[in-house]
Amino acid sequence: MTQLILVGGFLGAGKTTLLLTAARRLTARGLKVGLVTNDQGDDLVDTALAQQQRLAVTEVAGGCFCCRFPDLLKGLETLQRTVEPDVILAEPVGSCTDLLATVVRPLRHYHAGRFRIAPLTILIDPLRNHSRFAAEVDYLFQQQLAEAEVVVLAKQDLPAAVASRKEAQALVQRHGAAPVFALSATTGEGVDAWLDFVLTSTSAAARTLDIDYNVYAAGEAALGWLNAGGVLTARQGFSPRNWVAYLLRMLDTSLAIHGAEIAHIKAYARTADADYKASLTQSHAPVSWDLDPDDRDCTVLEFVLNARVQVASEVLASVVRGVFAELSPYPDFACTFTQFDCFRPAAPRPTYRMETINQPAASQPSRGDL
Repeated sequence: MTQLILVGGFLGAGKTTLLLTAARRLTARGLKVGLVTNDQGDDLVDTALAQQQRLAVTEVAGGCFCCRFPDLLKGLETLQRTVEPDVILAEPVGSCTDLLATVVRPLRHYHAGRFRIAPLTILIDPLRNHSRFAAEVDYLFQQQLAEAEVVVLAKQDLPAAVASRKEAQALVQRHGAAPVFALSATTGEGVDAWLDFVLTSTSAAARTLDIDYNVYAAGEAALGWLNAGGVLTARQGFSPRNWVAYLLRMLDTSLAIHGAEIAHIKAYARTADADYKASLTQSHAPVSWDLDPDDRDCTVLEFVLNARVQVASEVLASVVRGVFAELSPYPDFACTFTQFDCFRPAAPRPTYRMETINQPAASQPSRGDL
């Protein structure tokens, strides 16, 4: 039986960084590990990053685990068949909630003999100011906390995050008692303690959200979602690290002009010599790096950009195209987009929604009933 660890939490909380660190720690313990990434679109930075670190990874794209439950199951089965993992780490979309009812309970009801499901972990960024978002976006964060079976306070290598720990713990307590772990996925401090807990515990799946799916849909639709990828070529050598850093900083500046609040922007770049990955986890924040190797000039660079921003999707698309043109002007550079997809996600329509663990299939709401 495979141990399944689901780690949810709002966009930019640091889920991918935690899962990659956890995968390395588990591998060091002699366990075989698989990862499942997830997003409303495809061409994901998270998947590229996991592949770069030679981890077994499968991707569920085009919707959250709840709405793509058959795809999630297929991904889990693929990992079981190909790598026979002892543990699968799965990261739902950062705007997703109601996971106990739409993912955990259906897995336990229909596939009880195949997966041992750990308590649902919700990751919190103590530095995130959710008041900057519209009420319906903050609603998603509050619902995530309300169903958390385990809460992780992230980024504890940063003094400001440590200073905010008591405030974050008080927020958790307002939503009900749950074990709380403070850790840094960057340094690894505290990760083993959290892993020891989730590896030896099982989800009770006892919490049921009093959730308004209309507000849920409005919260996701309040964000513009952009996935882009392509190739950049230059007449002369340039620094890929500087290019990634300036891309993110210029996006931050340009979006601020429109009063846009960044939920998360991730950039991944690959050259013949190295891979680079950096993020912005909120507006006016410093650039954070997951992959920051020695910088060597290049003339060809492949890139993937994922942006989730509280702004109209057409504005987000225009800003991104404008920044690319300014950062890499023709004829010194030639930028070819192999993908450019900017959208607002459709309303969530889970495949299943089970309010109790043993709820029979006939009483589950159909897609149109939610």
